Amino acid sequence: MNKGILTLVILTFTLLSCQSGKTATKNEADSTMKRKISFVPGPQTIVYKTIKDYTNLVPVIMNNEGTRIISYPAPTDVFYKGILAKPTALKNGYLLDNRGINENVAFLNYTYEEYSRLPEAPSMEEMLSRIVEKHPLTELINCGLRSQYKDEIKELNMLIDAGFPGCKRTKIKSLSINLEQ
Repeated sequence: MNKGILTLVILTFTLLSCQSGKTATKNEADSTMKRKISFVPGPQTIVYKTIKDYTNLVPVIMNNEGTRIISYPAPTDVFYKGILAKPTALKNGYLLDNRGINENVAFLNYTYEEYSRLPEAPSMEEMLSRIVEKHPLTELINCGLRSQYKDEIKELNMLIDAGFPGCKRTKIKSLSINLEQ
């Protein structure tokens, strides 16, 4: 094979193995839907719905039996990225958690503003007496590691539209209790 043909063959293979960024880039919605959602340690993306609007109320975490508060914030801990950690509204009544809730969440009748101004967390007895709802959730969905989203709100709204592909739904035991009453 002469040098000219060999150079042409090498150049052809080189060009065929390269792709421009434009042809490699996919539609934003496709990439969000096709991306494997990562469930590794770190802040998780929790999307949920409640039986009523509790967006201004401070959440606490109860034990599995719903008899004790096992996790609650200090007044200085009700902030996320420098603002009050109220959930972010998404499509269709879904909320994005900014506080760290789970299926055992309950809501106190303290607003975020009121709670953030307290000199210290209330006593356990005080918090228990201020629970307005022990079974507030109708849905709780984990959409993986929070840092995997570039445009969190937009991408989560696309996941909502698509029915949460790749996300993990938590069975809400309180929903069956509420429906039976």
